[in-house]
Amino acid sequence: MKIARGDIGDRFDKIRKTYLAVTKETKNQIEREGTILDAYRDYRGALKHAEVMALEVLKKAGEKLDAVKADLKTAADKVSAFSGTEPSERAKLELARDEQLRRTQDEDKRYQIAKDLSDNLTISYHTSEVIMARLMQTTSAKERVYSQAVTFFSTNDSVLTALKASFTGMFGLHRSTKTLDAMKEGMSKSLDTLSEVGDKVTEAAVRSGYGPTIRADAVKKLVDSVVNFQERSTEIIVEMRKLSTQNSTEIRDAVEEGKKRMARLIASAETLPAAA
Repeated sequence: MKIARGDIGDRFDKIRKTYLAVTKETKNQIEREGTILDAYRDYRGALKHAEVMALEVLKKAGEKLDAVKADLKTAADKVSAFSGTEPSERAKLELARDEQLRRTQDEDKRYQIAKDLSDNLTISYHTSEVIMARLMQTTSAKERVYSQAVTFFSTNDSVLTALKASFTGMFGLHRSTKTLDAMKEGMSKSLDTLSEVGDKVTEAAVRSGYGPTIRADAVKKLVDSVVNFQERSTEIIVEMRKLSTQNSTEIRDAVEEGKKRMARLIASAETLPAAA
């Protein structure tokens, strides 16, 4: 238990160390979050002012876009209303319409940029407001928990010390009690064992001390084994001698037959005439 978890005192010291580490980190987080909130309060005014300016730019861009759209409509109406027969005059009106169309498209691009800017600034401002409000709530709750933790631990430090001493004493008492019980039980079991096993051990000793040494049946078994082996050995010797003689005869006959065949081959071989 001490190797895995430590003793009672170590565990209470671990509680103290954990508390100090957690509260230190909590205080650090509160300070950093407070810095972020203060910086945002300064920044949000500039962000809102930028939104206002973007909306003003969008308004002017919208007015310009409406003006060029009106000019484009006028130019297009002139083309539609042309009833003359001169192609060059109609072409001039179409050229004026096309140029006005190009100006309208360029102005529409500028208007869209101004609109994107104003929309995103509006979204950024209001989204940041919600997120920072949540951060403010979290920080406030964290400050409350931190204050409660500091107050609780500071006022109950003596309770932690008393618990540490009390549990340590209780653990020692439990260990002493179990040790005493184990000793009592061990002696009682030893007496029981001595009374139960003593007669059996003594009786076995008497039997061994006054009983026979080597058993006759064991000696008889050994004699039978020796005689049986001798009988079997005699039979095996006779059989192996016969097989040895037969094997040597077969080898001699096979070699002699081979020599005879070799002599016949040599004798029957033709003699070739000498070269001219």
